[in-house]
Amino acid sequence: MRRALLLAALLAGPAAPAAAQHTLEIERFDGRIAVGRDAAIEVTERIQARFTGAWNGIYRKIPLEYRTAQGLNWSVQVELLGARDAEGHALRVETGREGHYLRYKIWIPGAVDAERTIELRYRVRNALRFFDDHDELYWNVTGDEWDVPLGLVSAEVILPDAAQGVRATAFNGVYGSSARDAEVAVQGTDIRFTMPRKLEYREGLTVVVGWAPGVVPRPTLWDKVRRVLLDNWPLGIPLVVVTLMSLLWYRTGRDPSRNPVMVQYEPPKELTPAEAGTVTDESVDLRDITATIVDLAVRGYLKIEELPRNGLLGFFARQDYRFTRLKGEGEWEGLAAHEREVLEGIFRGAGSAELSDLTNRFYRHIPPIQQ
Repeated sequence: MRRALLLAALLAGPAAPAAAQHTLEIERFDGRIAVGRDAAIEVTERIQARFTGAWNGIYRKIPLEYRTAQGLNWSVQVELLGARDAEGHALRVETGREGHYLRYKIWIPGAVDAERTIELRYRVRNALRFFDDHDELYWNVTGDEWDVPLGLVSAEVILPDAAQGVRATAFNGVYGSSARDAEVAVQGTDIRFTMPRKLEYREGLTVVVGWAPGVVPRPTLWDKVRRVLLDNWPLGIPLVVVTLMSLLWYRTGRDPSRNPVMVQYEPPKELTPAEAGTVTDESVDLRDITATIVDLAVRGYLKIEELPRNGLLGFFARQDYRFTRLKGEGEWEGLAAHEREVLEGIFRGAGSAELSDLTNRFYRHIPPIQQ
């Protein structure tokens, strides 16, 4: 165990100085935000960094997504304009995405035990917010994802010359902090923010500047709806579903247009009783056949006679009827096919028949009535 501890101490000994020789310090961070007449902002950041050891460059993370007071997502669009060093030489920048941050990797030649100043420029759209009584810039100047202290931080916001009613404030600290330590100086359309102390690890500075409406163009209602749907696309799913279902209903689900329905208290003259009953419930029932027999009797094709009851004192007797044919087959020209079937089924060539003899024959021999 002693030998193992001694070996671990020997290995750890030279590692500590090596780690101490590879550090990055941000000594100053100065931001300049110019609000354009087109409602876009142009951001210039001057970052003064001290490199100890060999470095390839630094990362700059810019927040792209925010949350509104209503709980909706709100995103900005960033366009890189370029980066350069203190001498004005262009620097290579690689762009990537990390969560809700845009990440720029700025390559810095000769960043070995040296102090370098980098100037990063980019343009941002949808960074302004519009309210009933004022327009507003709410901007996280430094970001709050730095793994090293930021040192001294300042920011300058430049508004268009016609801006009136300017007011400003700032927040500093870690994400969600409400501290207001920054010194704010408003001089016309030039607003300066200065931190009286250095910002520590993962601390940032956010500036808020408001002015009277009318200086920059406001988005139209369609622009607002489009931005809300783009930033909160799940909200558009019900709208898409309703639209598709409405189109489907319009093309295939609507009831056909009909003329006004008039109440008719008499049977249709063009339909027989059996046809009317079949159309009503879409089935051929015994009552439809019964109605056909009664109708044929009314029209003079047969006669229905009620027979006397035969039974003990009139009880336990069943009522029976006799059907007498009044017209021969040669006089059936005006009958429908199903009416001829009923007459043929009843009489079968005879001149008369009783209902008690016909009950079972109706079910066995009479075919479905043709509508």
